[in-house]
Amino acid sequence: MSKDDKTFIVRAEKAFEFRHVISHPWNPGTVVHGTNLDQLTGLTRSRIRVVRLGPGKVASLYHSQHCEEEWIYVLQGHGSVEIEETEYQLGPGDFVGFAAPTAPHQLRNPSKKSLLCLMGGSRADVDMAEFPRDGKRMLRRGENMEVYDTADAEETGPTNMDEQLLRNLRKAPPQK
Repeated sequence: MSKDDKTFIVRAEKAFEFRHVISHPWNPGTVVHGTNLDQLTGLTRSRIRVVRLGPGKVASLYHSQHCEEEWIYVLQGHGSVEIEETEYQLGPGDFVGFAAPTAPHQLRNPSKKSLLCLMGGSRADVDMAEFPRDGKRMLRRGENMEVYDTADAEETGPTNMDEQLLRNLRKAPPQK
């Protein structure tokens, strides 16, 4: 984006066009209509979307992030957020923040009217997400993403990397 093409302001009529539709391939119930405000203004280190979540829909799978922070701000309507298997009711003006590493969570709209929210968070070069109910782990490096079944995972390293490194240093032959 050149300096002449740079957009600093996204007007309400553009913000509420909801031209971006996201659906998670593991759950077709995650149909989220939104506008990527970050992309429209050239933001690269944070994500911010205005989203409309239809009645009975969920915004994502139940998940947690290792590196990226996330947040939700309710503008209109009523929803619920499940955090660590506890359900909390949300209404206009409510804010939910997830510091990294995040607690497992999922936003839902159990009402008969649309839920309007701002959602966003940090954007890290590398992140790992856990999907405990789906038995999946996602590793993202830049634009590349890998998905693993957690049932296939095996422990390959020590839990105390510092101790392992010290042990290996003690075994290493002296340098000349």
